[in-house]
Amino acid sequence: MRKKIIFAMIEAGGGHKMPAKAVSESIEELFPGKYEIRIMDFMKELGCTAQDAKHKALWQYLLSHPKLTKGIQTFDFITGPLNIQIYKMYFAPFYKKALEYLREERPDLVFSSHYFNTMALSYARKRNEVNPILVNYLTEIFDFDSYWNLRDVDYYLVTSKQAQKKLLRKNFPKDKLFVFPYPIRNSFFRLKRTEETIRRSLGIDESKKTLLVALGGEGIGSLHKILPVLSILPLNVIVVTGNNQALKLEIEQKHRDKRQNANIIPLGFVNNFNELISISDICYIKPGPATTWEVMSYKKPIIFNKSAQLCENSNIKYVCENELGLYAGSNPKKLKSIINNLLNGSALEKYKASYDRVNIQNGSDRIAKFIDAVLEKDS
Repeated sequence: MRKKIIFAMIEAGGGHKMPAKAVSESIEELFPGKYEIRIMDFMKELGCTAQDAKHKALWQYLLSHPKLTKGIQTFDFITGPLNIQIYKMYFAPFYKKALEYLREERPDLVFSSHYFNTMALSYARKRNEVNPILVNYLTEIFDFDSYWNLRDVDYYLVTSKQAQKKLLRKNFPKDKLFVFPYPIRNSFFRLKRTEETIRRSLGIDESKKTLLVALGGEGIGSLHKILPVLSILPLNVIVVTGNNQALKLEIEQKHRDKRQNANIIPLGFVNNFNELISISDICYIKPGPATTWEVMSYKKPIIFNKSAQLCENSNIKYVCENELGLYAGSNPKKLKSIINNLLNGSALEKYKASYDRVNIQNGSDRIAKFIDAVLEKDS
């Protein structure tokens, strides 16, 4: 009988979902047919739909109000242990569902990419005769809030030495900590079309450089401020609006004038983000871990929008210190100045060349092999 691996994530942004997809894809490619694999939006699929919806709505609200979010997170660093106890009380129905799930499905290993899931699974394992291997994956790269200090796991995976050292300073058990490069789906690097075909399908003006703008749901306010500035620059501007179809239509109506310098191309929800990165010269993005590392994996110069939470500031610092990109925030004048500098002289080439000094690796296959070794050892 095949062993069962569950990837328990919460679809509240790509940061929790994409690493789970990356590692599961690598396991299926490296060990075809060996394991029964399921990726779950865990709280929702266990039937806690009301709590899940409230959590996701609150998180989207907080991401749209970064000052409030950062203030709460600052307070959380002080009250972290107390907050964990409060969450355990609030999410009691979820914990019971996790316990029922383990008893019914009996997975051999659970890979959790959200602290709420790890809390629930840790609770369930203590109260259940079924004791699957619990792997916690820290979705932040360099820094994280106090909720992630979860010790009742078998293995705790991080993607930087900085995160490892921070946990060790909190007396986290060293033998549970393992460091891997950030995981990205292998399929993300497999373009199904040539770059020429992609450009032609989008109506790219070959005489102009291309800027990809992908700010997520929390970047809507920034778009309204920056697009008038971008429209006067000699650029192709690909704007990804996600599920906000109304915003896409609004951009189409406001910027359909072909006499403006920029060729503005609004897109809604896309499933070819890798193609868009590949044909872009510069990417103006939010500093979340998944988006940042996906862009870096294609070695594209980055301009950062403002951070939505404290842990994203360290991503900005890493990119800027290694001269892989710059920070503009949501300031239109600063963004215009940065783009003008990149478009003139050798500045753009300088930032591209910086990638030769930084060893950006993909951890998805390594983590997949680690999980396979853990399960083989447990046989």
